[in-house]
Amino acid sequence: MNMQFAVTPMGFLICSAIATALASSFIPEASLAGKSNGEQMLAKADHIRNPSSSYRMRIGVKSEDDEREFDVFLKGTDKTLIVAKEPARMRGQNMLMLDRDFYAYVPNLKKSLRLSLSQKMMGLVANGDIARTRWSGDYTVFVEKGDAKETQMLLNGTKKNLTYQKIRLWLDTSTSRPLRAEYLSLNGKAVLKKAAFEEYKTLAGSQRPSRIRIEDAGGKQSTIVIQDMESSDLDESTFTLANLEKAK
Repeated sequence: MNMQFAVTPMGFLICSAIATALASSFIPEASLAGKSNGEQMLAKADHIRNPSSSYRMRIGVKSEDDEREFDVFLKGTDKTLIVAKEPARMRGQNMLMLDRDFYAYVPNLKKSLRLSLSQKMMGLVANGDIARTRWSGDYTVFVEKGDAKETQMLLNGTKKNLTYQKIRLWLDTSTSRPLRAEYLSLNGKAVLKKAAFEEYKTLAGSQRPSRIRIEDAGGKQSTIVIQDMESSDLDESTFTLANLEKAK
């Protein structure tokens, strides 16, 4: 039977979720102080998906009619550099996120164009699906229901120009692992796309989802596959428009 987190017995489930998550991805206690149970779980879900404040990963993105590979460099919550690697025709078409400003370099024009995080990169994958990978801090959290297996929460964007303003998210109650999500319309009534976080494996020292499968209402699918991930000390100069053209 589903129970609201306002019910006292659910406190035991949340304590279990925190203890299990801390075993695989330590979060300083001070960073959780004052947060609600839902906010704590969301912060832990972010730490599962993101190994540290500075890291790199190699990803593959596949849609029904295209397939590409990128090196992605991330620092903090607001800097991402995406370097196109394959196919060869895409090299030089690099992308940069600074806070919620997103830029794509066009070699033929020798200039950077400003795009939105919600704009399509390829297939069903939006720019922000790769560039802005954190939820905590961008959304308010309302726990809709939960049991010993899953916790369902509604995320409402608190900032402008997010990839998705409303998300319904399911986390594993005992570990805070992301399981699946629905990306909703602004009124929250229509499901625009669904995502499943799959194939957990060891990446950067902890179990993380290595495959994100995105599907629209018509059944079309695109996937993001994390091939490799590691913590890396990245310099601030990596994340500049001046570096966007020459990054390889």
